[in-house]
Order: sequence, then structure tokens, then C-alpha cells
Amino acid sequence: MQKKLLACAALCAAFVVGVMMSPVATSVQGQDKSKSSKKSAKGRKGPQANTKALDIKTDQLQSSFTRDAEDLAMQYIEAGHLEKAKALLESVLAVNPQATEVQRKLEQLKEGILNSNDNEFDLNPSYGWTSTGAMVFEGKAVRIKAEGTYRFEFAASGISAAGFPEKDQASDMAPGLPCGALIGVIIGDQKPGKPFLVGESLDLTPKETGILMLRVNAPPGNKNSGRLRVSISGSVQTK
Repeated sequence: MQKKLLACAALCAAFVVGVMMSPVATSVQGQDKSKSSKKSAKGRKGPQANTKALDIKTDQLQSSFTRDAEDLAMQYIEAGHLEKAKALLESVLAVNPQATEVQRKLEQLKEGILNSNDNEFDLNPSYGWTSTGAMVFEGKAVRIKAEGTYRFEFAASGISAAGFPEKDQASDMAPGLPCGALIGVIIGDQKPGKPFLVGESLDLTPKETGILMLRVNAPPGNKNSGRLRVSISGSVQTK
């Protein structure tokens, strides 16, 4: 059902935008202009008079689609299907970018999605990569927030001028990310993605589907102590 609705929305959007922007239409108009003087001489109407009725119908179609899609989106919101409502409002803006009220509702909806489905757990800062148990999805926004403080402790000998090793992504520090910061990675199809900075808060739209893993970016063998309270919300699925 959702695919049919989105396909219909996309078709309407493509039609309205295509009517206004089609290179074929532009080419035809150019040809009509070259003939307009001849037609005027014969007392016939110019090309603008011929397309005025079509322009009115296009505006009516745009207005009708905007109204109907917005109403349907509100029904989806009431039914708790926020992602479907979001897709419909985005389709409305594709047809009518100047619809400021729709834009406002879309921003409110996005914020509502990010704050929904909240899951919390405690993260031990002395551990390596830890599974959050949360599945995230490609193109679906999630919000990660961390609260609390911890004690960073590390004692080691034999460290050269090269610093901490960065060879084994599973155990060593993640290169290019702040030492001591909360970082994340998504494991999809048994393959880890590129680690990214989370810090105290991050709104993320994943480029792949997989399990979200978190850790403090600290060298192996650290003696960190304390707990970080982490919440994950938005388009996530927990086991």
C-alpha cells in the first residue's frame, strides 16, 4: 500500500514539474515563437493563449495534490505511521517547494521521529566495541545521546614516537577521531563500516543497514572507570 501511495505521489510530482520544466515543451514554445508572427498576421491566437488553460489546470492539480497528500499524511501521523507521513510530506514539497506550512509540519515530524522509540543502556568506557542491540536502517534517521562522565586511565610502556597503534580496528584506537570520545560503527553483512564520532549527541542518517556498535575511543588495556548512559531513538529496531 505504501509503495502504491509513494508511486502515485512521485507520478504527480513528476507530471507537475515535468509540465513546467520539460525541454520538449521549451523546444515547442521556441518553435511556436518563430511562427507567432505568421499566426498573428492571420488573426490567430498566440501560444500563450493556447497554454493558459493548461497552466490553470496544472495549478489546480498541484493544489489538489498538496491538499490531499497533506490530509493523508496527517491521518498516517494519527495512526502512528510516521515514516509514511514523512514520505508523503516530502512528495508535497517536491511538487510545491513554496508550501511553508508543509515544510514546518515536516520539520516537526522529523523531530518527532528522532525522539520516538527511545532505548537506553549503560556503556562501560573500559570495554572495546559493544553492541547496542539496535538495528539501524539505510536512509532512516536515528539520534544518539550520551550523558554522564567517566575516569580515563591508561598506563603503558614501550610507546614509540608513532603513538598508539592503529592497525587493528577491532581493538586499537580509531584513527582520526578524538581520544576519549564516544564513537560508533555500523556492522552490516558481517562487515564493519567506517567509525564515526558520536560525542555527546549525534543525529545520524545511516548509509547502510546493520547493528550499531559503540565504544570510547581509548587504547586497549585502558583502566577507564565509570558509566555513560546512552540513549538511541528514531528509526531503530531492538531485539
